[in-house]
Amino acid sequence: MLRCQNLTLSVPGRVLCRGISCALEGGQLWAVLGRNGSGKTTLVHTLAGLQPAAGGTIRLNGDALVARASRQRARDIGVLLQLEDTEFWGSVLDYVLLGRFPHARSWFGWRREDEASALAALETVELAAFAQRRFATLSGGERQRARIAQMLAQEPRVLLLDEPLQHLDLKHQVRALGLFRRLAREEGRAIAMVLHDALWPGRFCTHALLMYDGDDALAGPAREVLTRGNLERLYGCGLDEVAHDEGGYFVPHV
Repeated sequence: MLRCQNLTLSVPGRVLCRGISCALEGGQLWAVLGRNGSGKTTLVHTLAGLQPAAGGTIRLNGDALVARASRQRARDIGVLLQLEDTEFWGSVLDYVLLGRFPHARSWFGWRREDEASALAALETVELAAFAQRRFATLSGGERQRARIAQMLAQEPRVLLLDEPLQHLDLKHQVRALGLFRRLAREEGRAIAMVLHDALWPGRFCTHALLMYDGDDALAGPAREVLTRGNLERLYGCGLDEVAHDEGGYFVPHV
């Protein structure tokens, strides 16, 4: 689905990472891990086509990503940004309906199937009862679930998630991860998510991308990439591993 080759990421005045190559295929759930400032958010923005790469290529279903019009690209790629700078004036349902924009056939309102998709997405994240509430009244965790619902209503085949667990309590972290795993396993979607700890990836993810500083990145199946040695080098601290039948958990050694 979405492939990058020898990708270079940069911000003004600094190269973040070089030589990133990976292929997000249907049925895969990727963890993207790295220290602060390693380029994780920049990678999400670049793979989504929101900013250009400093080098390398990105292809979506075999075609160059830059050749796709933005609305066409939005039918295939959904992106959950880490930060949302603007407030939204309308209801929770209105907010989630914005995810249907890439599929809209006119400027004169939503179709019945658009509203059905939005309501189903709210049901999935346990916010159906909040549909008519003002979005501005939601807590941080409720807003994050509404943002996930908006992306579900968009129905993309590729999901790029920048810190999807932020603001969520433990219950909803587990439910969100289970949802992403089902979307990959049962619906064949390709998903990459930026995470900030090593507790969840080995349990839920099929693949992992570790972003070290400079020219060093490691990508591949989770069981091969998510080792204690690789993660200790990534985070610069000692870790303890807890074995699990579907993959290990890693916690800081204190």
